[in-house]
Amino acid sequence: MLGGGALAASGASQLGAPLWLSVAIFAVVSAALVLTVRPVLRKKMAKPDKSAELESRPELLAGRHAEVIEPVSSSAGLIKVNGELWSARSLLTAQTFDAKERVTIVEISGNTAVVDKLL
Repeated sequence: MLGGGALAASGASQLGAPLWLSVAIFAVVSAALVLTVRPVLRKKMAKPDKSAELESRPELLAGRHAEVIEPVSSSAGLIKVNGELWSARSLLTAQTFDAKERVTIVEISGNTAVVDKLL
């Protein structure tokens, strides 16, 4: 924004404006840009980041799809969801999932994702 004011002042100087007018143009254009462009940029950049919400509230993972990395059984396994690795176990005791299968996260129990077949 200050660069925009400097660009306007240098343009005025190139057209033969006196120094006091170039300084005034710099001040006016810079102030106008700060007062108009800055609020728009702040509003656009202030949108909430959902990734922090997932880190603090892992129960929001329920219903998401994941890829099995290591075989999942009723006692152990490893899945990848949103680029993160999670320990996992199957919802039903007799059910197992092999690597590269897609599953749905049913719930988060402690730090373990409980998964079921893809819904």
